Amino acid sequence: MSSTPLPTTVGQRHSVGVTPVGVDVGVKNLIAAAPADGDVESAFTIEGGHIRTRHEALVEAMRALQGAKFDSTEGQIQLFAALWHQIRPQVYDAAVRVVRYAQEFAGPMLVLEDLSFCGASLWERRTADDVGTWLLPALQHAIAVKARDAGIPVKHVDPKYTTQQCHVCGELGSVSQDAVECTTEDCPVGTVSRDESAALSIAQRANLAEPTELTYYADD
Repeated sequence: MSSTPLPTTVGQRHSVGVTPVGVDVGVKNLIAAAPADGDVESAFTIEGGHIRTRHEALVEAMRALQGAKFDSTEGQIQLFAALWHQIRPQVYDAAVRVVRYAQEFAGPMLVLEDLSFCGASLWERRTADDVGTWLLPALQHAIAVKARDAGIPVKHVDPKYTTQQCHVCGELGSVSQDAVECTTEDCPVGTVSRDESAALSIAQRANLAEPTELTYYADD
């Protein structure tokens, strides 16, 4: 059991007629989404391996160009534009699918983690090893754009411990690559998928933040 103060995620009341739908974005699962009162087994997921493969190709090619003995800036620009042209439709398709999932609920409101620390442009992050650092802000922005187009409000919440925190009892669990195990004695959760659990924790933080105004990136 943790003594660390945690954002409240359990037992919150939400506005009448509003359904917070938490969205966890990542690499193994591009998206995991679930309503605040949902469960891990019925969460909506989109696998992310295809994006990761393209990202790895981008990083390898960019580093090769940067190591050239000539000015490769124009080549990097063209390569980045070509690969982003391939990836972007998949990113926005995932965003459309999660918005459609949210529309299945009454009064949906999408809840995303506040990833403001990833403020650099895609171009600036083009050689980052971590696909999450490169992809997550772009994917979140695509979700916010499509939610706005569909008239669905968006909130951004504190991302601290959303993966580690049990979505039922609120205590910190033990996290592995694919799962989170709640070790609280009286909690019925046990071991569950970490991404789906994080989506629930994110949804449950909806009352802790104000609706977010959308700011467009240059990548649009």
